[in-house]
Amino acid sequence: MKNQKNGAVQFNVNEVNFHPVLHDIENIFWFFILSNKALSHPDVQNILKQEKDSTILSMLKKYNEWVGLNIEIKDDGFCTSKMNIKDQMIFIGKAMAILTYEFLSASKYKEAIEKEEEFRFLKYIRNAAAHDNKFDLEYRFGKNKGKWMINEGEIIKWNNMEISRKLQDTKVFNDFISLPSIFLLVKYFSERLIKIDNKQK
Repeated sequence: MKNQKNGAVQFNVNEVNFHPVLHDIENIFWFFILSNKALSHPDVQNILKQEKDSTILSMLKKYNEWVGLNIEIKDDGFCTSKMNIKDQMIFIGKAMAILTYEFLSASKYKEAIEKEEEFRFLKYIRNAAAHDNKFDLEYRFGKNKGKWMINEGEIIKWNNMEISRKLQDTKVFNDFISLPSIFLLVKYFSERLIKIDNKQK
């Protein structure tokens, strides 16, 4: 697995088991990878095309057009699949960022983590994901309208990435952060929640 910003992203899938608060996020990530892998295989495509349900056939057609799927089968039976899943990666990355922030904010752990730099980092990624995939670091409504959320010269860091005022209105996915990085950020919070649980035992 490759991270566009930070090189190779490596982890042992068998050792990944997210905290219950974030387990659905882990499942979303696996589902994204496996579903695209399966749907790019000609055998899976052929099975689905034999369906009598026109709804399934229409969905398959929409998917194939969305990713520009092109399957080439050579004389020796070897096949290659080409597809563009950039839009999917952006969508899933935004969804994971928003859901992770909401799950953590609604959990009993919020008070313990809300002032930590990593949570603030996630908050600004989440806000960007919900605002046209661009950093939105100014208050747009209420008594603070027009004011910055980040102080002048302030930098919020996580994993060699930095958020500051200069990122205002710049793209988040996949320019600033990639889908694999979001997965690692959620993994960080999962481990953080597990540590909190262990301290309370």
